[in-house]
Order: sequence, then C-alpha cells, then structure tokens
Amino acid sequence: MLLLFVMGIAGCSPKPSYVVQKIEDGDTIVIKIDGKSQRIQLAGIDAPEDTENPKFKLDLKTKDINEVDLLGIGQAATTFLKSQLAAGEKVTFQQQLGKADKYGRIPANVLLHNDSLNLRMVQQGYAVVLNRYPLEPSFKASLENAQKMARNNKQGLWKTHSEIMEKWSKL
Repeated sequence: MLLLFVMGIAGCSPKPSYVVQKIEDGDTIVIKIDGKSQRIQLAGIDAPEDTENPKFKLDLKTKDINEVDLLGIGQAATTFLKSQLAAGEKVTFQQQLGKADKYGRIPANVLLHNDSLNLRMVQQGYAVVLNRYPLEPSFKASLENAQKMARNNKQGLWKTHSEIMEKWSKL
C-alpha cells in the first residue's frame, strides 16, 4: 500500500512554472523556456491589436472600424491584461505546450494561481472566443458562456465600446 501511495505522489508532480518576461498585447505574453524567450498566445481567445502589425492590418481590411478606434480597444485590452499579470510573475499551463501558430506564438491556457487568464480576459470583456484552433470541449464551452455573459452584462469593452466590439467580434 505504501509503495502505491508513494508512486501516486510521484505521478502527481506539480506543473512547471514559467516567469513572465512581458505582456506583449491583450492575448500574448512572453515567457522564458529553457533559457529562450517564447511567445505564448492565450489559446481560444482573441483580443484586439494595440499596434500596427499584420493582424491589425487584416482587421482593418475586414472590419468596418477606423484605425484610431481599433488601436484604442487594443490598448484597453492590453492594459487590462497588464493589470492582471505583471512581468516577473510565474504562470503555469493547463496542458503541455504544442506547436507555434502562424504568428510564432504557442497557444496555451495560461494559469495564474490556478485561474485561467484566457477565461478572465473573456469574462471581463477584453477578448472574444477564437475558434481557429481545436479546444478541449468544456474549456471552449466556458469561454463561449463567458463571452455571452460579458456581452449581455456589458463588461469591459462591451460597456465602453459596444458598437466597435460588435463589429470587431465578428470573427
């Protein structure tokens, strides 16, 4: 019995934690893995861009939003994430890290004190659900429910920029 108990404890080792180097934008952080900086995309969510980059230019082409408003909501999303997480803090991931996306980011459910930052960004109205990658069904359902609640309850950008969010969120 004791041997089985010890083996069980060994199999339940804590998840590795990683130090946040910086918050890049409303859905991307930079951490250090094995001595190398790595961009992590908060999986399953999309926050508006806060700088002119390829994704920003794509959003400008496909959404009926002017540049100033689009940058404004992106800066608000980034500011909110920075209020939730700071450089130097440690995070863990819900799952093992996979391959990088087309923007060089590794999608992950980022946990701070066992709470999902991905979910928090959607719950608070600073990001929307992104269906680009397969997600674990219950996590996807949680994100979708959080988005519906944030929109209905006018949380975050849904309160301050509701018309812009309606246009932008049509992914």
